[in-house]
Amino acid sequence: MTTNIHYLIAGMAVLLVVIWQYSRQRQMDDRNSRMFRRLLSVVSLDVAAELVSTGFILYAPYSFNVCRMLSNTVFYLFQALLPLLLLYYVCTLCTSRVIAPSVVLRMGIPTIALVCIILTNPFTEVLFYFDGTGYRHGPWYLLLYVSALLHIAGAAVFVAVHRASVSRRNLASLLAVFALAALGIAAQAVNPEVLTTGFGLSLSILAMYLTINNPCACMDSLTGLNDKQYLLRRMDELTDAHKAFHIITVYAYQLEHMNKIAGMRGGDEFLRRAAERMQEIAGRNVFRVTGRRFLLLTFSLREYETCLTRLRELFHTQPDDAQAAPTPVILCGVVNAEKLGTSGLVLDYAEYLESLVSQSGETQVIQNDRKTMDSFHYNKQVEQFLHRAIEEDLFEVYYQPVYSLHRQRYVTLEALSRLRHPELGWISPDIFIRLAEKNHLITQITELQLRRVCRFLRENPALRASIANVKINLSPLDLIHSESGSHLVRILEEYGLPCSCFQFEITETVATEYSASLTRVAESLRAAGIGLCLDDFGSGYANLNTVMQLPFSVIKLDRSLLFHICTDKNAALFYQSIVSAFCRLGYRIVAEGVETQEEMELLRSWNVDMIQGYYFSRPLPPDDLLRLLTGSAEMQAENQA
Repeated sequence: MTTNIHYLIAGMAVLLVVIWQYSRQRQMDDRNSRMFRRLLSVVSLDVAAELVSTGFILYAPYSFNVCRMLSNTVFYLFQALLPLLLLYYVCTLCTSRVIAPSVVLRMGIPTIALVCIILTNPFTEVLFYFDGTGYRHGPWYLLLYVSALLHIAGAAVFVAVHRASVSRRNLASLLAVFALAALGIAAQAVNPEVLTTGFGLSLSILAMYLTINNPCACMDSLTGLNDKQYLLRRMDELTDAHKAFHIITVYAYQLEHMNKIAGMRGGDEFLRRAAERMQEIAGRNVFRVTGRRFLLLTFSLREYETCLTRLRELFHTQPDDAQAAPTPVILCGVVNAEKLGTSGLVLDYAEYLESLVSQSGETQVIQNDRKTMDSFHYNKQVEQFLHRAIEEDLFEVYYQPVYSLHRQRYVTLEALSRLRHPELGWISPDIFIRLAEKNHLITQITELQLRRVCRFLRENPALRASIANVKINLSPLDLIHSESGSHLVRILEEYGLPCSCFQFEITETVATEYSASLTRVAESLRAAGIGLCLDDFGSGYANLNTVMQLPFSVIKLDRSLLFHICTDKNAALFYQSIVSAFCRLGYRIVAEGVETQEEMELLRSWNVDMIQGYYFSRPLPPDDLLRLLTGSAEMQAENQA
């Protein structure tokens, strides 16, 4: 037995290394981290108590029997407590919810009973006793081992039930922890002279520290702040505990611009300096959520207001002040964030609020109110409905005809997706398309729309003969994969329709930002005979060189270019010059958003042929479109007669 004390010494050495390393790192305040600290403390005390107890048993004279009994009783108490703490630790890892007091009590009943047996053991001697020859086992000495193994088995069952909420990495780590602890306990139960229980528990603690509870794993390497993973866990725990908290996000929206000017080192230096200043304001409740976004967690309205005021002062642009932050930010405040329900919704809401602020080059502040909250929940309802709408093909297609002034008839159509919610009514395309792109659902919507258009054209051959093509919008996600073009062509071939019946519209922004991937898709579409149309020209800041290198045949001028052309000579001259330049380059022009006869007549005088806008027709459902085109054809025939 003398040589077996080396297992305890090795286990104690492992624990001391873990304690030293762990104490040097930033401590986290979530329940699982707090439970790990308790478990680390109790395991360390358990191994230390076993060392002391073993020392008394091996080296103390008979007159020290009281000390032997006392030290061994303390050691047994730690042994009884440890399995329950391990079970609690597993519970905090598998769920963010607070364990109900009644559940805690039921889980602790076996341990309480075992503690009572240990405390009465000096009188009953059912677990151990000392006689003239030394330490002796009582008839119930295996009770501690059985209790420990049953608790470990219970923890394993709990993990199996809640495995969906445990990451693969943590699941593998827990299995290793259970195996190490169980092997150490079982080995000592079989051969009590081999003191492997403490060693097995020490290795289990080491495995937890390295794989689950290492604070460095939840720390941003650049700023030293805790990361999004830990923040989400912390906010979910606060929400489940019904504790009020308020957040402030700091969005450095010009960081990319700064990286271009000052280089990556300049951007990194700003982030490090900003993190230091924010920690001076809010202590360790500062987190780096994404590359450009930080979050401050506060627990009182007074603290929230103080932090928001100091952040506004910190990030107020003062170029001459070397101590000021060198870039503007968007400060977003959410009071009583726990009411949103989950950490994911809290971050989504903060991001939604940020999107409502124009990036004007100055530090701006936005805070939540009833109106923005209602708007956010509306967007979330739409987002949830999108999945059902795609699965059940609930989208409708409306068509807005394009009128030719020269031919005096409608010559093409633009297909537009529409969606009606059973409770919310018609949903704005701007909203559901943005949400579809955010959730990577837009390619499915594009395919549903294209198939619906194909069915409509196949069922109405007369319509197909009277128009040149149908224009369909493509989103950036439709253009990312090089196979996108061939996939769209296959759908057209499936319905037996010539590719020349279609023209795909690509916005100015997409044409500029996605030129590389777009070129590959554009070439495959052009090879199949599908035309390309540049949509919304003038709405942004297009790189004309990039745009003109793509095989566009038609350019749509955005409605914003029409503003004031009837009242402002400069606006009229600008619009006319754009039309003239593109016409000389061989492009066909479509004027979007024409709503008045005055606008239409002015465009006619500039030789703009194709007009799309409410002046001639709003987007129409299929039946109304057919009636419009039929009436237009009859009127044209009468005029010719």
